[in-house]
Formats: sequence, C-alpha cells, structure tokens
Amino acid sequence: MADWLTPEAVAAYLDVPYPDDSGRVDHATGAVRSAVERRRSDLDFTDSTTVPADVTAASIEWASLIYLARTAPSGYAGYSEETVLYDALGARRGDIMRRLGWRRPIAR
Repeated sequence: MADWLTPEAVAAYLDVPYPDDSGRVDHATGAVRSAVERRRSDLDFTDSTTVPADVTAASIEWASLIYLARTAPSGYAGYSEETVLYDALGARRGDIMRRLGWRRPIAR
C-alpha cells in the first residue's frame, strides 16, 4: 500500500530530523492519517497518486501543527487526545478543513 501521508514528509515540512527519538512525528502523522481516512471515505488512500494534492498538503500542515502543539512548553495537559487533534489547528482550522474537504455535519 502506498503511503499518501508519511512522517518523512511531515518532518521535512517542519525541518526536523527524522526519525526522531520521541516518536512525536510518527504520532502526529498517524493521528491525522486516521482522522482524514475515516472522514474522507470517498477517496482511495491505497494509491497515493489518487489523493488530491490539497488534501495531502493540508494533512501535512495539520500533522505539523499537532507536532508543534505537543512540543510546546505549556502542553495540553488535561485535554483529551481528540481535543488536542482539533485545537492544534487554531486560527488555521477553517483553511485546513476546507482544503481537506471536511464538511460540516448537517442536522436532519
């Protein structure tokens, strides 16, 4: 299976060494990969050439923000992993979610 989102790509975007001893790049990448694959079931993630470039780029940025949030001195102590996943987006949430094709839920 082709990797559409790799820890190497996230580390290169961050300009940090990979592999890192802490595993933070791997964890941030895995969290975003899982979230996007669950939400965008309309895409074929088994072939990296079919994943739109904007989805890949936004995913790399999201993973980078999670990495940076988890390395911040104050951290996110007391927050759930899901809260950290979305709160790491901060002011860029709308832009990244739009490029991911992440639609708002519609009440029925």
